[in-house]
Amino acid sequence: MVEDEVKKLPVTVAPADEFRALIDKLNLIDERIEFVLGEVSQREGLKIGMHIGFIYGVMSGLIITIILKYLLGLI
Repeated sequence: MVEDEVKKLPVTVAPADEFRALIDKLNLIDERIEFVLGEVSQREGLKIGMHIGFIYGVMSGLIITIILKYLLGLI
């Protein structure tokens, strides 16, 4: 066995203009994916924010009702 033997992998060679065109297409696809993922994340954030706001509203309403009814005797 020869220890200095180097294994070579097959390599494809493409013209530079075709390679640049392919990279441009991949960059365009990547930008579209990032845009769509950003929109989806924004919608999910709005839904979560709405739910949290609803919970805060209910809790503050209950606290105000309890204060008015039991502590102040107004209701």
